[in-house]
Amino acid sequence: MNTERLIELIRRAPVLEALREEGMMDRRELEQHLDVSKSTVHRFTRFLLENGLIERAGGEFVLTPLGEVSAEEIAAFDTSIQTAWQLAPVLEVANAHGVDIDLKAFADATVTIAAPGNPYRPVNRFMSLVSETDSLRGLDPASINPLHMDDIYQRIVDGMETEAVFPPAVIENILTSNPERAKTAFESGNLTLRVHDDLPFGLTLCDNRIGVGIYDEDTGLLRTYADTDAPAAHEWAEAVYTTYRDEATPFTDHAELFDLSSNQILNVDSN
Repeated sequence: MNTERLIELIRRAPVLEALREEGMMDRRELEQHLDVSKSTVHRFTRFLLENGLIERAGGEFVLTPLGEVSAEEIAAFDTSIQTAWQLAPVLEVANAHGVDIDLKAFADATVTIAAPGNPYRPVNRFMSLVSETDSLRGLDPASINPLHMDDIYQRIVDGMETEAVFPPAVIENILTSNPERAKTAFESGNLTLRVHDDLPFGLTLCDNRIGVGIYDEDTGLLRTYADTDAPAAHEWAEAVYTTYRDEATPFTDHAELFDLSSNQILNVDSN
C-alpha cells in the first residue's frame, strides 16, 4: 500500500472502528454513529468497498477479514501514538539516560499531569497508591514533598516495608530535616536507603501497581506520573529498579557526607 492510500485509509478509520465495535451497520446508522453527512458516509464506504475492507450484507456494511485486521492495527497504532504523546516527558528523560521503555506496556496507564490550578495532582496520585500498598520500592531523584512527608513516615512506622534509592543530597535532606523522625523510621526496621548519583526519573513499585514520575526542574514537583498494573510494565520496572539498586550503595557508606553521628543511626543495619 502506498503512502497516499494509507493516508486515505486512516481518514476513513472511524468507519472501520464503528463496524469493529458494532458488527454490522447500515448507512443511516453510520451517519448517526459518526455524526457526519450522508455524502461523507458514501465517500468513506465507497473507498473501503473498492479496497476490499468492507462488504455489503443485506443492506448493511460489515468488515471483511482484511478490514478486521486493518481495524485492529489502526486501533493499536492510535493507542501507541496517544500513549507516546502522554508519556513524552518520560520518553525524553529515559532516552537521555539510555533506558529503554516499552510503550505497549503503558497503553492502559493512568497518566496524571500537573495543572496550573492544581500542581499537586501527580503527587496526590502517587500518595493514593502509597496508602494502599504494604511495600514500596523506588528510585527518586528529588526530595519527598514536605506536604506528604508525615504520611509516608507514618506508613513506614506502621509497617510498610520501604526500600528507596536517592541521590546524596536528597538523603541528606531526609536525615537532617527531622533527625528524630528519621531515627524512628530506621528503628522500625521497615526502611532501607541506598545512594546513587545519577537517577533517571522517579520509579515506584507498589504491591499491585508501578509508576514512573518526571519532576519539574524549576519547582521540584512531580509534573507527570504514569502508573499501571500491566504485567509487562511491572517486569520492566523490576528490571530498571534492580539495575539502579545494584549500582547504589548503602547510605551508611557515606557517613561523611551526611554528618550522621549526631543522628545516632549509623548502627542501623543497611542492606
